[in-house]
Amino acid sequence: MAPPPDTFCFAAVGDVHGRMDRMVSTLQSWAKSANRELAFVLQVGDFEPHRDEADLATMAAPARYKHLGDFAHYHQKRRRFPWPVYFIGGNHEPHGYLDTAPEGFLLTSNCRYLGRVGVVETRGLRIAGLSGIHDAPDFQKPHPALSLLGTVSNKDYACFNEQDIEQALGLERADILLVHDWPSGLVAAEDRQDFEHQRRSPHADAVGNEYARLVAEALQPRLVLCGHLHKRYRATLKWASGAESPVCCLASVEQGAEAFALFQVSRGAIQEVTHLGTLPVR
Repeated sequence: MAPPPDTFCFAAVGDVHGRMDRMVSTLQSWAKSANRELAFVLQVGDFEPHRDEADLATMAAPARYKHLGDFAHYHQKRRRFPWPVYFIGGNHEPHGYLDTAPEGFLLTSNCRYLGRVGVVETRGLRIAGLSGIHDAPDFQKPHPALSLLGTVSNKDYACFNEQDIEQALGLERADILLVHDWPSGLVAAEDRQDFEHQRRSPHADAVGNEYARLVAEALQPRLVLCGHLHKRYRATLKWASGAESPVCCLASVEQGAEAFALFQVSRGAIQEVTHLGTLPVR
C-alpha cells in the first residue's frame, strides 16, 4: 500500500567527525533497501567540514583527534551530498571557517550550516539549531573575533554564550530542535548506572546542560535531536503545559548504526521508523 502523498522520510545523524563518505553510503544503502527516498538529513554537530589543513588547525581537539576527513572532496565538487544536509556546530569544528558566517551559510551543494543559532523551514517543518556546548567561564563572554585565532584557545570558539541562548529563546517555536549536548535531566532513574564513569558523564547528574533544556522548554518542539556523548538514547521531556518533546540522542558515525535515526512525517506527525531491522553501515 503506497503511503499518503504528504508522507516523507528524513534522517538524523550523530557526530560525523569528518566521515562524510560513511554517512552518505550508510544512508544510501538504507534508502535503496527500503525503497524510500530521504527528503533531507539533519546532523547534530561535530560534523567537521575541514577543507584543508588550515581549517583543521582551527579545531579545538587534541592532536590525535585531528584528521582531515572527507569534506574536501565535497567542497571541491568531486563528490556531492545526495540530499540537503543541515547541520549545527559541535565542540570540534573548523571555527576559522564556520565563524566567517556565524549566522549560517551554504558550504557546498546540499550542505548548509545553520549558524550559531539558526532556523530553516523545509517540507512544512520549522527546524531550529543551537550550536556549541556549555562552558560556565565562557557563558557571559562574547565570542572571540576571528582575528584572535592562534592567540586564544580554540576551545573559546566552541561554546554557546548568553546572547546565543537569548536569541534561541526568541525563535518562538520549532518543530525540530538540534542541539549538540543533551538537555539536562534526561536520564531516567532506571538508566542512571549506564551513565556512571563515562568519558563525558562521570555521573548521571552531569549529563547534559540546563540551557539546552531551557531552549527546548521554550520552543517545545515535536522532536529534539542531539549527539556529543557518542551514545544512543531515547527519552521524553514533559512540560508544565502538558506538551511533550521526544528526544533522540545519537552515537558517532564511527560507532555504526546507533549514529543514525530515520523518521517518517505523515499528515504532520513525526515518528521514528523502528521496524527496519539492522541498518547497513559501510
